[in-house]
Amino acid sequence: MNLHISKSKYAESFYIAKSYVKTNGSTTSTIVRKLGTLEQLLAEHGPTRDDVVAWAKNEVRIETEKYKKDKEAKTVLISFHADRQLA
Repeated sequence: MNLHISKSKYAESFYIAKSYVKTNGSTTSTIVRKLGTLEQLLAEHGPTRDDVVAWAKNEVRIETEKYKKDKEAKTVLISFHADRQLA
């Protein structure tokens, strides 16, 4: 996961995005969570843009750890039938 910062004419938005490879081999990314705009985040997380970026990077780290933990915890169910042979 990584931090995407999108700048427009009126605002600067912060997103947590996940990059992956599609089945056809091309890479793409998807937005996992919108953190907010710079104006909103300045009020909550610090007086400067650098403070907001540091906070956002920490959020990305937390989200990555959560994703890895969830991925490890997944279980796969395999059904077996007594009257069938395993191939």
